[in-house]
Amino acid sequence: MIDRTTMRVSEVMVKDPVTFHPDTPVNELAKTMREKSIASVVLVKEGKPVGIVTERDLVHRVLADGRDPSKLRAGEICSKPVVAVSIYCDVEDAVDTMNDYKIRRLVVVDPDDKVAGILTTDDLGFRLRNMSEELAMKYMALNSRRRK
Repeated sequence: MIDRTTMRVSEVMVKDPVTFHPDTPVNELAKTMREKSIASVVLVKEGKPVGIVTERDLVHRVLADGRDPSKLRAGEICSKPVVAVSIYCDVEDAVDTMNDYKIRRLVVVDPDDKVAGILTTDDLGFRLRNMSEELAMKYMALNSRRRK
């Protein structure tokens, strides 16, 4: 019997995250991040994750060092190795992994180790907020039925 209280990362992750090849110029990657209002992109080779570039990487590894983003490639500034979990991973285990590595995002991979999604602390917070609201509504509905 399946335990319905267990939530999988596939239920919470952002599907089909923005991906780039490691040879992509950093300025192109940064422009896309701004246009799409995203804080990170996954670097892939043949669909498999090889790095991740975050806003923090752009600030610390490019801007703060006075480097020219048009002359840098994404693979030169990315965070690696990639910390990834399976689409079948429990959310609780994914949170433990984030805590263990002190990171705010996880790449989610399919059974072939290809990028299927990305899970961030923001996604988790939003999902928990929605779950709390849903539970509150159910509780209010339950209480209103009791009063009748």
